[in-house]
This record gives sequence, structure tokens and C-alpha cells, in this order.
Amino acid sequence: MDGLQRYTVSQMRETISYLLPIFDVVRLVDPRDTAVLTLEADGTVSREPYTCFRVWNKDCRCGNCTSIQAALDGCQRTKYEFIQENVFYVVSRPLLLALPEGETPVVMEIVSHVSDQLLLEKEHGKSLAERLAETREMLYQDELTKVYNRRYLNEFNFLHKGMKRVSGKLGVIMLDLRQFKRINDTLGHLAGDQLLRNVADVLRARVGSTDSVIRLGGDEFLVMLPGCGEDEVPRTAEELRRAVETVTPADFGYTYTSGFQATQEELDRLVDEADRRMYEEKRRRTARYREYT
Repeated sequence: MDGLQRYTVSQMRETISYLLPIFDVVRLVDPRDTAVLTLEADGTVSREPYTCFRVWNKDCRCGNCTSIQAALDGCQRTKYEFIQENVFYVVSRPLLLALPEGETPVVMEIVSHVSDQLLLEKEHGKSLAERLAETREMLYQDELTKVYNRRYLNEFNFLHKGMKRVSGKLGVIMLDLRQFKRINDTLGHLAGDQLLRNVADVLRARVGSTDSVIRLGGDEFLVMLPGCGEDEVPRTAEELRRAVETVTPADFGYTYTSGFQATQEELDRLVDEADRRMYEEKRRRTARYREYT
């Protein structure tokens, strides 16, 4: 946050009043709480929660929310937003707002209507806007299994998928498939690929709309559970275990935090913890097998 520009409420009011005649929308938002902020003349700030995305007539946060990405990354993010027959260019710039209780991170959203119809004209049945949306989806999709990929994980997109409010609660479940290498070696890579697709389908069918299934690579998968309670994580892990084992045996590990901070270090720590617990289960299973043979 040290590199972010700081504004007092009066400075920000003056900046917004200067920009409003130039752009279609200029507003301050708190993307973590999904709230639009209003700067009052007396220097106070009022909040209108759960309206950030309604400027686009949507029921929940945009899947390509640049404001949450700007807040997490600490740098400006941009996008095109396509709503019916209109195209908007959105700039999301993270700032610090100086309040009596201390500095508060916020994001200034600047929205401009784009009149270029080339983005909407269809060619071979698809507009450029539709092609751009498809391209974005492909950036975060594992080509083989169609679940999310490591890039989706590292950019923290799992934190706000379908969520109105970013929660500090986060459950992480890791699994790998016990027989994947043997299937690859004996039946071939096509059989191994089909096994991965089947497991991905099972996982995807059994998680919630705000949860994310991610293929880390090889036969390792992550399930990210934002907003999940501590007691829900082991229960979900066990439900997924039973479902996956209708397809193939797998080892599971999980962990939980109630105060997740969106840093690479914190993410790595949680993934490593889930990975460690998965291998502890693997070692216990191997020890039991040796004991009875």
C-alpha cells in the first residue's frame, strides 16, 4: 500500500467533481465489501452496500472484476464491459482515502461508453465482444479438464467468484489420484486423460457456485472454498472423497483460515499446508497397508 496515492475527503471530492463531466461514471468503491462510497460535504463517508455491480444490471460481482484485482494487486486495472448493445471501458485505480479513523484503501472506478460498433458487429456468428469473453475464459481454464488452471489460482480469482462480499474465511482442499501413474503406464495417456476429466467433472458437480475447482498439474487438484466455515471444510472434503472414489482412489488434505490475506505468501502457505496433510494421509495409508501384508 506504500505506493498508493493518498487523498483527503475534500481532495477526493474535488477530483471526482473535475472528472464527472468528462466520463460517464466516476465513483469510489470498496470492492472487498462490494459497496459504493459517497463523500459527504462534512468530511464523512457513507456506504451503499451491494450496489457495485448493479450499474451493469447484474445480480452479483462481475467475473472479471477489475476493482477487486486492483485492490489485491495495488495497481491500476482496466477492462471492456459488454452490456447488451453497449461497450464500456472501465479503469479501476486503487487509492488511499485519509479518514479520521485512519487511511482506508478504496478504488476509483472510471467508466466511459465506447461507441465503436466493430466490437459488437458479428463475423461468422460471433461478435468481437463474444470472442474477447471466450479468450478471457480460456486464459483461466485447464485445457484438458475444463476446470480452472494455476493462473486462476495465482491471480486470486477464486476469492470473488460469484460473491458479493470478499470473506476472510477460506478452506483449501487438495487431492491427488493414487493410481494415475499406473493407469498412464499400463493403459496409456488417453486413459489417463479421461480419468482426469472424469474426476474434474465429479468435483465440479459437487461444489457450490462460489467455490472453485483448480487443476494444479498432473493428477493434483485444489478445491477453494471462500466464505466456508471451519466445520464445513472437513465435511466437504469427506463428501468429495466419497464422490471421487466412485471413479478412482485419491488422497486428500485440507486446511482452513478465518483471516485470509490475499498475498502470494499466504496462498502458498495454505496450499503447502493442505499438501502436507495430504501426504500425511498417504503415509498413514501406506503404513497400514504394510502392517497388514
